[in-house]
Amino acid sequence: MGRDEKTSKHATIAMVAEKAGVSTTTVSRYLNEKYEYMSLKTRKKIKHVIEELNYRPSNIARGLKSKKTNLIGVVVADIENPFSSMMMKGVNDVCKTRHYHMLILNTDNSQKSEDDGIRSLIDHNVDALLINPTGYTSPIYTKLKESRLPIVLIDRQIEHFLFDSVTSNNYDVTYQATDYLIQNNYSRIYFVTENIDSISTRSQRKKAVEDALRAKHLPQEHILLTIDRANTLAIKEQLIKLKRTNQNEKMALFAVNGQVLLLLLQLLYQLRWSIPAEIGIYGYDDWGWGELIRPGITVIQQDPYGMGTKAAELLIDRLEGKRTGRPELFELPANLLIRGSTE
Repeated sequence: MGRDEKTSKHATIAMVAEKAGVSTTTVSRYLNEKYEYMSLKTRKKIKHVIEELNYRPSNIARGLKSKKTNLIGVVVADIENPFSSMMMKGVNDVCKTRHYHMLILNTDNSQKSEDDGIRSLIDHNVDALLINPTGYTSPIYTKLKESRLPIVLIDRQIEHFLFDSVTSNNYDVTYQATDYLIQNNYSRIYFVTENIDSISTRSQRKKAVEDALRAKHLPQEHILLTIDRANTLAIKEQLIKLKRTNQNEKMALFAVNGQVLLLLLQLLYQLRWSIPAEIGIYGYDDWGWGELIRPGITVIQQDPYGMGTKAAELLIDRLEGKRTGRPELFELPANLLIRGSTE
């Protein structure tokens, strides 16, 4: 390794200051964009030396002095879900524009992992937290509220309304979709989901289906079909039983999210059931494939990228003091895309 390459790899703020002929304080002020009383000539000189030495300032070191790290901690309940990836893209784009960096932690829908992860991110001196919560009631949220650390919740909510929250209009659009099916003479509609637990999006969607059925005097009892995505054989048996007990009914399945919707479509294909002649199907999200599957799948299309950008903007505005006052709930409208699977 040559001398110049080694020097650039380990360049320090002191080296930049020495080569530019200024003090380390002046370099620090330049890095923090505090250009008052600094001539354009000095700024250009420092910029040239930084580029020449390939100097990379340490955000952690700068944070110890300024009490600010420009790090946003992001807690994700299920990073495997494509919906989450699209949300994180939105968050990241805003962070880049506003000169912040992300530290992402996945909890796999575990309350313990969520609590441990939040503590870990705080230990890394993040300036704020963006949380896609598991939904469980945890004392840590009360402590976070007391700490005054800027926090925004995304997609899901918690029991007590403590922070700004960004989500879809889950109840309203699910009610609209279910009401459409009822008007299209579907008399038995089943809500297919993994364990609801304390996950607000799942419980809101279930309630919307029940209320839409109740409003038209159709049965709401026993509509819940709880599945384990890892046990496809058990799901097939449940579907066969439903079909057998509803031979004289026009039946449909409502998938709580895109992962469940895709799995149900795979199983219906394996069972060789005709859609919609033998069974109707609709649900949340399709990530581009819904219109490609014959006869086209009716879906509720959310805007995860928009949710990510909105949540990040709210969080950074809170952090920078541009947003004050009580927390608010922001519901981004989702769209019902009607296709052939619910004819």
